[in-house]
Amino acid sequence: AASQAALLDEQAVSELRDEFIAVLGHDLRNPLAAIEAGVTLLGRAELDPRLAGVVTQMRASTGRMSRLINDVLDFARGRLGGGLPIERRPATALQSTLEQVIAELRAAHPERPIRTELAVARPVVCDPDRIGQLLSNLLANALVHGRGEVQVRALSDAAGLTLSVSNGGSAIPETERAQLFQPFKRDGASAGLGLGLYIAAQIAQAHGGELACVSSDAETRFTLRIPA
Repeated sequence: AASQAALLDEQAVSELRDEFIAVLGHDLRNPLAAIEAGVTLLGRAELDPRLAGVVTQMRASTGRMSRLINDVLDFARGRLGGGLPIERRPATALQSTLEQVIAELRAAHPERPIRTELAVARPVVCDPDRIGQLLSNLLANALVHGRGEVQVRALSDAAGLTLSVSNGGSAIPETERAQLFQPFKRDGASAGLGLGLYIAAQIAQAHGGELACVSSDAETRFTLRIPA
């Protein structure tokens, strides 16, 4: 009887989890997609500068809302489900994916120099969209919390993929470093939910790799390693 009750409880939790993920995936994202489509149409019209500025702000706000929903959805899948879903395949254009992510964040932070050293000609068996998401999270973290130049390095070879993001600024205290990859860790400088580094670590884990951080007064560096 006890085992049957436990099984029923487990089924109830599973159903609640699936319902929660469905709400995020449908009831929130679909209306947002309609708003984004409307903003895109407005952006194509000839508007006076004041209204054009409002449309630009709306586009930025809907983009941020979409990222927040995706973060919560990934958190629900990773924490309540069986981990983040990934689709591993030989990624022959991974460098292009990384370059696109860097270009997007350069445009969002034109005042911050981003130096890159990318050598990802060798195909990597991975989910390229998830690796791009991981880089986006790490790079956004460096731009928000770091100082000075940000450096992005990536190398694919016979051993696998190594990807690092580093920035200047004060060292992260050791007590805080131990909790960097926990969910909902944020400070006043962040406009997000504090899920970026947690999701990045989950992406690394889903690939059988690891995400590590070293920090000193010289630099803070996050490094992803995925075995071949």
